[in-house]
Amino acid sequence: MNDKIEIAQALDTKEKTNEEKEISSLIQEEKSTTSGKGIVIMMLVLIGIFALFIGGSYVYNKLTSADVVNIDQLHEQNLEEKLDEETGYVYNGYSFVKADGLWWTEIHIREMNLNIPLHFGPKEVEFVPMKGTMDPAFNIGENMYIAIDPTTADKYYTLATSELSFNIAKGINRIPVGSCTEENYICENRTIVSCENTQGKPVVELALAEETRIDISGTCIKVSGSGYGIVKAVDRLLYHWYGIMD
Repeated sequence: MNDKIEIAQALDTKEKTNEEKEISSLIQEEKSTTSGKGIVIMMLVLIGIFALFIGGSYVYNKLTSADVVNIDQLHEQNLEEKLDEETGYVYNGYSFVKADGLWWTEIHIREMNLNIPLHFGPKEVEFVPMKGTMDPAFNIGENMYIAIDPTTADKYYTLATSELSFNIAKGINRIPVGSCTEENYICENRTIVSCENTQGKPVVELALAEETRIDISGTCIKVSGSGYGIVKAVDRLLYHWYGIMD
């Protein structure tokens, strides 16, 4: 039987751990402070937790066959054209079904089937432009540096960061390294990188901006947007990496 990983279920289970309780506390702290210190620390901690999922043993042990079958049944109904387009469709040969507010598809990677849930389906992110040329050096090494703005405290920015980091760890099979785009007391002992200062490292920088877009230059990918726009930009990039979209 093929191994199937349900990322969303893994996240729900992980929330019960002490680390997630600490993160929850930080979220509450952020709500009562204008500095946003808590939520920035939370993002950096989350990236570190997701990096631990590389091994996969924790995730595999927490899955139930019933959950896997449920998603599989939806895919079967979708391929039989029994679902309306709001809950299921086929995109470039991949079945997409909506369950628990997420769009699920299945890819085959590293000799196993991987069920991928993202907040937006490919049809919702087709409008996001992705421009530029990637330096092949971006694909060298295990680490990928996720550069966040330490002065930004925004729930959509946090969601985009966590969605990107978890998929890098489990889907792309690289190690997300929490980094900052500039010096800040919150970023003590963190690597300082950005698209303007990559230090030759593979960097994905997240930036709040009015325009939703992806810009590629050298060894850096800059993902921009505001509100759910930045989450859509992250999902657009992930679909590209998974080979679902160009």
